Amino acid sequence: MSIDYNQGQIAEQYKQAKEQLCRSRIETYSFMKRIGDLRGKKVVDMACGEGYFTRRLRQAGAAHVVGFDISERMIELARAQEKIDPLGIEYRVEDARALVPQQDCDLAVAAWLLVYARDQAELAQMCHGLARWLKPGGRFVTVLTNPDLYSFHPLPDYRKYGFELTLADRAFEGAPILWTIHLDDSSLEIENYYLPQAAYETAFREAGFRDFKVYLPELAPEPQVGDDLQYWDDFLNAPPAILIECVRA
Repeated sequence: MSIDYNQGQIAEQYKQAKEQLCRSRIETYSFMKRIGDLRGKKVVDMACGEGYFTRRLRQAGAAHVVGFDISERMIELARAQEKIDPLGIEYRVEDARALVPQQDCDLAVAAWLLVYARDQAELAQMCHGLARWLKPGGRFVTVLTNPDLYSFHPLPDYRKYGFELTLADRAFEGAPILWTIHLDDSSLEIENYYLPQAAYETAFREAGFRDFKVYLPELAPEPQVGDDLQYWDDFLNAPPAILIECVRA
């Protein structure tokens, strides 16, 4: 991973970025819709960051939630929030690539984890690692950078949504995709890496998953006062993110 979330104020900036309107209106809505009914479920949030989705999973009815992240600072922020508003969530510092003892979760989720795989070998490590958290029949749901970005001609200007995307001259395995997220008083740069959609499907199948499905993000149906729905056209017609769902065989 090219960014160290333990350095400086990066973790705090990442937390602030979750407040952007496109997060709540599109990303959070689409992710939680795809996750579905959580009542009574045992759930793990992989690469949980400061717990943005982890808390929502618990609030949506999950019976038991574990969140882990490779960044110690992110977990510090998550635990601080848990102390302020206790929800019974367990947070750990852990690497998604680690082969933990077999767990029995009903659901594993990961927002913006697989985008850090620089090649298919590293992606395979992640997929085998996350498979260890799920019982047979358990689902995995993730949101990640859209591999089809390189097919958008021209690439839309996403600045009105609070971020910019910079691509390499061409698509190749591990090609950098730079997200520049504009905050109120600073900017945060996060580098992701390109892999074709077929690489994800292969990695999941070889890690023991089936029913691989891809979904496009959706706009939350509840309009807000003064909404201009055309404002979201660039995001929805050339989505910078996709969602993937699959099931452990």
